[in-house]
Amino acid sequence: MRFNLLIIVSFLVHSSFAQEQLKRADLKAGDFLFQDLGGGDLSNAIKKVTPHYNGHYFSHVGILTDYNGSLVVIESYDNIADTVSIEKFAQRTKQTIFVGRLKKEYQSLTMQASEEVKKYRGIKYDEKYLPDSNQLYCSELIYYVFKSVNQHQDFFNMQPMTFKDPETRELFPGWINYYKNFFQMDVPEGEMGINPGLLINDKRLDVFSLYAH
Repeated sequence: MRFNLLIIVSFLVHSSFAQEQLKRADLKAGDFLFQDLGGGDLSNAIKKVTPHYNGHYFSHVGILTDYNGSLVVIESYDNIADTVSIEKFAQRTKQTIFVGRLKKEYQSLTMQASEEVKKYRGIKYDEKYLPDSNQLYCSELIYYVFKSVNQHQDFFNMQPMTFKDPETRELFPGWINYYKNFFQMDVPEGEMGINPGLLINDKRLDVFSLYAH
């Protein structure tokens, strides 16, 4: 009897922390896809200074839209904002992809954003990660798209960025070298910015894991 009770309790505890899943067929325009692009000093540094979601860290995000009759991802990635198939997006990582979906009361705005984002195709990737530029990094793309359809008022909020190791409180050497070698500038510590971790933890999103098969 005691053994059975322990099994039941264990099952209930596990279930309470299980992430609800979506199948690919359940995805729709306006959903955000979050992924962990894995290794690399800069990627790991990004994850170390950005919020996690239930222990999962994300370094990239895109938004789904209907494009030429197909549901695709629009993202700022690999030097430019452009479309990519869900399949190719998913193939980049072995980690679980998470889906963020704005709650029902925001779906009208979400649909507007999923159309508005098409206008941003071709914009260069913001390699400096600076605000108010003509170039956009992944989460910055989503920030400006939603600002545009929200009567040019912030929908998501930027926060001061940090490039410091939370353990040592010193700037990551990788970031110092990155800005010095490529842009001949100091690390923009404290500049306003946004990242996938901030987006996925927004309370207006319902979050799911994407079923892999």
